[in-house]
This record gives sequence, C-alpha cells and structure tokens, in this order.
Amino acid sequence: MYDEKTGKKLERQGKPVPRPRGTKAPCRLRENGCPKGTPEDSRSLTDANWQAYQHYSECRAVGQFPDDAIVRRNAAIIREAVDSAEREVALRVAGPIGALLGGGR
Repeated sequence: MYDEKTGKKLERQGKPVPRPRGTKAPCRLRENGCPKGTPEDSRSLTDANWQAYQHYSECRAVGQFPDDAIVRRNAAIIREAVDSAEREVALRVAGPIGALLGGGR
C-alpha cells in the first residue's frame, strides 16, 4: 500500500504493507481515481510521446528546432497541450485569488 499524500510505500518493520484482500487500489476507486489512470486505461505518455516531449523541451530550451514536418507537427500539439494546462492552472489560481481580492462581488 502507498501513502496517498506522499506517494511512498507504507512499510511495517521494514516490509511493504500489503493491500487487504478485497480492497481496490486507489486508481480503481471512482471518487479518488488516479491522475495516471489505470493500467488498462493509462493517462500517462507513451514512450514515443515522452521522447517527443523530451525533444520538444530540449529544442525549446535552446531556441532551435530542426526544419522537419514531424517535429513541427509534434511541437504544435505539445505547445497546445502545455498552453491548455497553463490556462487551467491559471483559472484554478485566479478563482480563489479573485474572490479574496473582491472580484467575486
């Protein structure tokens, strides 16, 4: 079993604590779920997508992208995903801050 807050394995006397029989893993619980999904329905990047993201990150860091159609296509997709995630975070932060600053009147 794992500590849901820290992500670390729970141990007792130096050994991992087994999940009690009949209980579901947190990724299988509808109310909790897991940001990574389940083994059957993963929300994580595939190895190929992870490599494309790593390449994008390296190119962006140095400001140079190869003149290649696949690189341009991947960069556009990745950039849109990054922008969307940043907008989502900004909206989550702006809501409570706006309310604190009196914007929710």
